[in-house]
Amino acid sequence: MATPQLDKRILSELELMGFPTARSIRALHFSGNSSLESAINWLLEHENDPDIDQLPLIPREINIECGDTPNEARNDIQGMRANAQESKPEESTAAGRQKPVLYTFINCCHTSHLNFLYQETSQVERELNADQNEDEVRRRIIELFKSKQDGQERERGRIRNQLQEDKRERIRAAKDLMEAKRTLEENQRKRFVSYATSPQIKPVEPAVSPEQLRDCLRNLKKNYKDDTTKVTRAFQILLKIIANIVKNPEEEKFRRIRLNNPVFKERVGNLQGGVEFLELCGFMKLAISGYLVMPRDNINLALLNAAGVEVASAMENPYFGLLSK
Repeated sequence: MATPQLDKRILSELELMGFPTARSIRALHFSGNSSLESAINWLLEHENDPDIDQLPLIPREINIECGDTPNEARNDIQGMRANAQESKPEESTAAGRQKPVLYTFINCCHTSHLNFLYQETSQVERELNADQNEDEVRRRIIELFKSKQDGQERERGRIRNQLQEDKRERIRAAKDLMEAKRTLEENQRKRFVSYATSPQIKPVEPAVSPEQLRDCLRNLKKNYKDDTTKVTRAFQILLKIIANIVKNPEEEKFRRIRLNNPVFKERVGNLQGGVEFLELCGFMKLAISGYLVMPRDNINLALLNAAGVEVASAMENPYFGLLSK
């Protein structure tokens, strides 16, 4: 028993594509040793076979030569011609009568030999064309295989980059939230200390209750419950606006928002409830100039602190606005 004789080019290409040698030999043998595509299809169909990694064995071939080759036939014809030319003179009459028969036989043999050569040449040309077509198909299969691998690698890279970007976005949002909470807590502590050390100063009760702020945020979240990313970005912008005013109440740039600002318009202005929440915090909408403005006399730190606490709670609590009212 011996391993079968296979096309080494196809075998090497299968090995370059990552298939084990034993599997490649088995696939080529059972797919007829015809083409790379047939071998790959056989591997895909039989990859779960228990004997997929066993080498196929076949009986040794014994070559038995029989029949005349074209050279031998040509030599026989030439010998017959020589014998005809060396015939005796007394047999000239009989030879003359047999001459047309002999020439006819020779011409038939010569024509048959020419037909045989033509058939052999045509067969060789067909095999060459088949080899060229097979090489072209093999090249296209390899190109498609490599293209598919490159496409999968690009898709994996895109997914990795997207995951990294989402992670960085979450980290930035968490840092902004922690910074805003620290600022609000620090201002609340300072305000309470100021009230405790100065009993003559009476804190001004906010005209807007925390429940009103909570209801506004709850409605905003309900209106866009199917797009959590949009809601989270809106809450981040609102918290940033409040924190900036609390930290720098004298800075007018933090108390003046252009309604047509692309970022503000996309993340807050176009959302139902976004501008309403800022108006509850003390902003005034100037339709003529197209600005949201909080006058210096309209700053209420207690209200802003309460608003910041509500926004932070809405961001931290995943069930905010979903299980109440």
